Amino acid sequence: MKVKILGISGSPRKGNTETAIKIALEASKEVYKNIETSFISLADKKIYPCEGCYQCYGFNKGASWENVCFVHKDDVGEIYKEIADADGIIIGTPSYAFDVSAKLKALFERGAPFCHYAGSSLSGAIRNKVVGGVVVAFERRGGQESALSTIHKWALSIGSSFVVGAKPHKSDPPPQASFLGGLVDTSDSKIPLGEMGFLPDSSRTKPPIGGILNLRSLRNLGKTVAESALIIKLGLEGLKKMGISQEPLPIVNFPKSSVREGSYFDRVVRGLENPPEYQIFPLERK
Repeated sequence: MKVKILGISGSPRKGNTETAIKIALEASKEVYKNIETSFISLADKKIYPCEGCYQCYGFNKGASWENVCFVHKDDVGEIYKEIADADGIIIGTPSYAFDVSAKLKALFERGAPFCHYAGSSLSGAIRNKVVGGVVVAFERRGGQESALSTIHKWALSIGSSFVVGAKPHKSDPPPQASFLGGLVDTSDSKIPLGEMGFLPDSSRTKPPIGGILNLRSLRNLGKTVAESALIIKLGLEGLKKMGISQEPLPIVNFPKSSVREGSYFDRVVRGLENPPEYQIFPLERK
């Protein structure tokens, strides 16, 4: 059984966040021999913010994998396809204004059609993902926890996701920088804005306690995401063998007055299109 772990760096540049994600991904491979990892840097991607036009909602046009957005033609659809294909996801960001980067926030906002309230053909398409967060800041209390909460809230809103932290493992025992995730700082670094500003080798202090704790948190996060993704995947396979199927997502029954002719909602209700197996669709309009 293969378990796929995807790392996403939400930094607009190639620096500490990318390094941190790759450390967590490498550690994830220690859990199980068939762990496969992949990596996406948003620095290389074109991502526009959501304009709130609601065309992706099911009562209007309704998003699909072919058309995740009806306004922007950028890389968001392809990124969400990789998210849907992964079993575990490690999402990282620098702390900007005590929150995630603008690019990562835009990616999160553009995930609206996957949420239950959108009622699109994609609502419920992403589920059973294990999600862990990485946040890099200069100060030890530089917004890591508030940025992490944004990552966690996205994971919960996108569907049936399982949020995990950096559980200590034997090879990386406590103490560590954070139990909540790969929350690291560069305050002790000689190169805080470099590519490895949070690691022991770049530390100004001896012994490099801060760097060691940072590294342990990242490695523990990677291993926890992989371990949890394996458990979830085996659990789903076990339920299938027992003849137990996961309940589909109930779709919002939009008022008749708001449903456009030819929209996704309209097509399904009129029998012109069948909803995917992961949705329960209301048979009648209000």
